[in-house]
Amino acid sequence: MAKMKADSESETRSFEGSLTELEQVVRKLESGTQPLEQMLVDYAKAVELVQFCHTQLEGARRRVAQLEGVREDGHATVSAWQENATDASDGTEPPSRRRGK
Repeated sequence: MAKMKADSESETRSFEGSLTELEQVVRKLESGTQPLEQMLVDYAKAVELVQFCHTQLEGARRRVAQLEGVREDGHATVSAWQENATDASDGTEPPSRRRGK
């Protein structure tokens, strides 16, 4: 029963709504005004929201295509997302790859 509820929630949940909810939960956690048990519940909710957002971003990343150019007939030519793509303008990695360096 809990699995069915989780599945139906993830079908109706949006990335933007989840991100907003995550921000609210983080603010509550950072305030430090809640009892420990409530903070643990909120932490578990934050982890769930982060996992959902990550899954949504991974799905979006897979759908991203790179514009290669325009054919003579006016149609765009695209290629699949390349995991190791670099920013052609400056030779560096895209911003999503720069974290942690």
